[in-house]
Amino acid sequence: MALTMNTETGLNDIEQRVHDLKRPVWIGYARAVLIRQQIEDLLNHPRMHRMPNLALIGETNNGKSMLLNNFARKHDPTLAPDYDINKDNIEKPVFKFQAPPEPDEGRLYTRMLNELYAPPGAREPAESMLRRLIKILQALKTRMLLVDEFGFFQAGTPAKQQRLLNALKFIGNELQIPMVVAGVPETLNLLQADPQVRNRFEPVFLPKWKMDDEFRKLLMTLEKTLKLRQSSNLGATELAERLFQESDGIIGNLCELLHRVAAQAIRSGAEQITVDSLSQKNLKAIGWSHPQQRHRLPM
Repeated sequence: MALTMNTETGLNDIEQRVHDLKRPVWIGYARAVLIRQQIEDLLNHPRMHRMPNLALIGETNNGKSMLLNNFARKHDPTLAPDYDINKDNIEKPVFKFQAPPEPDEGRLYTRMLNELYAPPGAREPAESMLRRLIKILQALKTRMLLVDEFGFFQAGTPAKQQRLLNALKFIGNELQIPMVVAGVPETLNLLQADPQVRNRFEPVFLPKWKMDDEFRKLLMTLEKTLKLRQSSNLGATELAERLFQESDGIIGNLCELLHRVAAQAIRSGAEQITVDSLSQKNLKAIGWSHPQQRHRLPM
């Protein structure tokens, strides 16, 4: 069969399908949908001086950013691909940004202002940046902050960490809006060090998956997104167990693995994922290594 080319990407049919595997897809499994509803309820919370907040806690690569991105896309019209940033009366009900790698108020304000297309001056004081930031968020009618990669718990002194937490707390108090921070389990130690901060952040968890019926359902849902032309029946016992073992129960690892073996199935013409696809020999051939082995020197 002759291959056709996609005029936009310049890829043939096969490579276009492989390319499409990499597109982020929201998987609405039960736990993620429940947490998304909690964030939705928080967005609609009546304004008050001490707004409640959430701390979304999970292992690295276990879906925290995907969940926040999905929520932000639903509520932030400026994230739409065809949005005209030059239009009048811009509103940004939900503002998602990434926390700075170090606990520094200046870096926090700089990152937020850059995301809002209002970069600070070369020597603009932190207090000036904060005043501008408050005015901009008020003008945008922002009702919630989503702070991803909240992981500076390993950097800076406790005093610096406290100052950055106080800065976020001040912004929330001044605007009377809630916030959701997302981080790994160690983030809880940072949030719970201060009783005032601890009382404001309710922790919600995205735990690692277990080898159970919910994991099998997840696999069957993910199989549909791969769009292979033959059924793989990923929820079958042997395949499910191999996928669980190789992903270490982390959804990001699972998706990466499935995309690799699906790409191989597309290019080879097999059009399905089999037990042989997940053999150690084949996984090595496609460059896959178990997540716990990736940072060890090869023997």
